[in-house]
Amino acid sequence: MVDLIWIAAFIVFAIWWLIITDLDRAGILKKHNMTAIGPIVMIRTFKGQKLLDWMARPKGLWRALTLLGMPVVIASMVIMLVTLVGMDVWMLLRMQDLPPPGPANSPQNILAIPGLNQFIPFWWGWVALIVALIAHEFSHAILAKVEGIRVNSLGLMLMPVPIGAFAEIDEEELFGTKSEGTTSDIIGPMETKAPGEGKRKASPRQFVNILGAGVIANFIVAFVAFALLFGPVLGAIAATGTDVVVYEVAPGSPADLAGIKPNMIITSIDGTPVTSVYQLNALLHAIGNNSVTISGLLNNKEVNYTVPVNGTDGVYIVGVMDDDAYPAKQAGIKPNMRLVAINGTPVYNTTGFSEYMNHTLPGQQATLTMADVNGTIANFTVVLGQGAGGHGQIGVYSTDNPIGLSVGQFAKWYLEGLRSMPFSASGWLRIMILPVLQFNGDDPGFSIFQGEFSSLYQPVGWAASFGALVYGLAECLFWIGWLNFNVGLFNCLPMIPLDGGHIFREATRTFMGRFIKDTEVAERVSKAIVNGFAVTLLASIIFTFMAPYLAQWMLG
Repeated sequence: MVDLIWIAAFIVFAIWWLIITDLDRAGILKKHNMTAIGPIVMIRTFKGQKLLDWMARPKGLWRALTLLGMPVVIASMVIMLVTLVGMDVWMLLRMQDLPPPGPANSPQNILAIPGLNQFIPFWWGWVALIVALIAHEFSHAILAKVEGIRVNSLGLMLMPVPIGAFAEIDEEELFGTKSEGTTSDIIGPMETKAPGEGKRKASPRQFVNILGAGVIANFIVAFVAFALLFGPVLGAIAATGTDVVVYEVAPGSPADLAGIKPNMIITSIDGTPVTSVYQLNALLHAIGNNSVTISGLLNNKEVNYTVPVNGTDGVYIVGVMDDDAYPAKQAGIKPNMRLVAINGTPVYNTTGFSEYMNHTLPGQQATLTMADVNGTIANFTVVLGQGAGGHGQIGVYSTDNPIGLSVGQFAKWYLEGLRSMPFSASGWLRIMILPVLQFNGDDPGFSIFQGEFSSLYQPVGWAASFGALVYGLAECLFWIGWLNFNVGLFNCLPMIPLDGGHIFREATRTFMGRFIKDTEVAERVSKAIVNGFAVTLLASIIFTFMAPYLAQWMLG
């Protein structure tokens, strides 16, 4: 079904492109103030000028916003420049250690185009992208009105659905030059004249204000979207009482052999409802050497598993550290064994295990009493390795669960983690890479409210009457915030034809004019610096995506 939808969409797109090409050749588009750039049609209108004039009336407010926002733009420009160069240097130094090419550096994922980019959902992605384009372009137009620069037209871009809006500012009044050719209708002129030359009316301050307005608008929209998301929206979502989720299943364990999978939500043990990890483990330990029926949900479907319990004493070993510095591996201790005593002292749970080890030292000899999957008891004499805090270390991963499950109070913990993301540097890093994490399956992100974990959450408070709609609102706000933030950051890069590039060129021209009195020489030096940055950054961006391919080729 999905394939048929994409085939139909491709056919519609191809027909659209053919029709647009024919209309453009016949001159019909130009006659109606339209321009075709490949499959994109730019529809212009000269209406809306009064609306822009009205929106630009509080000139002091708009100038204050740009004044306050410009330091953020400059800081973002520096951060993006340092980050990009730093990534390239890191990749060059670690070419042999780079991971193989994957979706993160696939050419189709370079551009933030929903439907093309694998990490961005189609519908919410288009909503967010249209919001970002409208905020960006109309902010340019409003500031142009504020600064007395003419806005020639407003318009829409279709392909064939609306993909954005634009405002055409009089290029000669703003840049002093006029772009030529259809492609430049989108990217604008590559050259600018100095203030006072030609028909340029914009002073350096006006020029920077107008060009910086788009980035500032994207940042403001992102701030508002994230403030709503991480405030009232996530605040109106609560974890339900059912909160026992399987993180991991130890290979070869009774749970694994019975077919239990990660992400299962456990709801009952032998018909007894389970609402906490403590209750789950207590019920399992009470079973003894019998089989137990574990019921719950997996992918929103009811599941039941019959699992044999081969003993409940001690702590279950779910894994052994693959490190010769620790004795477990050398001694032959295997996953799915149970540690039941240390030096004759019984071990009942992971808390007791940790407390005992906190009173040991590296180099100390210890006798570990272990039970295998059949319940056979054996002793292992080991010399403890170096652990955290100067204590001894055996080198195992353990759990109180006697059938090989790693479980946790997932829902409340995960929701609190989402709410706290904007309040730490690591949280912002997670926000930035969350689309990739979601795609790789390493982090469910905001899709957690609509996927297999959806039964763990419920709308409360003001959102209770809206039901599942609040989950869609959370997803929408995230993508609006994420795309606006990234569109703003990308446009801060000091490379032509991005806004950051134009601002950098104007600042470079003004700075060089203070030291070089010959205006022609100052202009040539400024142009060389700006073009050098543009070429270097373009090469840097390409290298960032191509490095894994180059590394694979070099290493054969």
